[in-house]
Amino acid sequence: MNNKRNGNTDFGAFVRRQQTASVEEERVDWVKEREDWLGNLRELYDQTESFLAEYIKAGEIKLNYRDIDLNEENIGTYSVRQMILKIGRQEITMTPVGTLIFGAKGRVDIVGPAGRTRLVLVNGKASGPMVKVTVSIGGKPEPSDREATHEINWKWKIATSPPNIQYVELTQESLFQALMEVANG
Repeated sequence: MNNKRNGNTDFGAFVRRQQTASVEEERVDWVKEREDWLGNLRELYDQTESFLAEYIKAGEIKLNYRDIDLNEENIGTYSVRQMILKIGRQEITMTPVGTLIFGAKGRVDIVGPAGRTRLVLVNGKASGPMVKVTVSIGGKPEPSDREATHEINWKWKIATSPPNIQYVELTQESLFQALMEVANG
């Protein structure tokens, strides 16, 4: 077979690689990915509400939700809830960014009048961003035994500011600290 069309072998190879990538992408159940993400958001909001319960019950914090639309490649446009906290005159939002995030399974931004911080859904064992690089020569790499049997325990964590990003466990105390920081409290 002549791999040269119109004098360009690189383009032909590129087109064939894209076809292979397209077939591999079709194996991902994007509806399930979206539903898992929405479930993870519900868990985050339930956890946040439980951390703030005494303040909400006392009327010191008002909590509402607003539907917003996200649009992610392969998943499409879908509706999610944004949490809105009203503490005195301060309004703080917890806004989902998406599930197709580099280095995380999801991200929610906490935004207030004095700034923003990020909640990321990451491997519960991670203390900071990890990038894994796999090099394969001549084919698709097979997962190692460790990868095949290792189930990831996803957890919401607070990501510190760059350049030295660290992940802080999401606890009542760390959430309170994050809320005060974005509200300049």
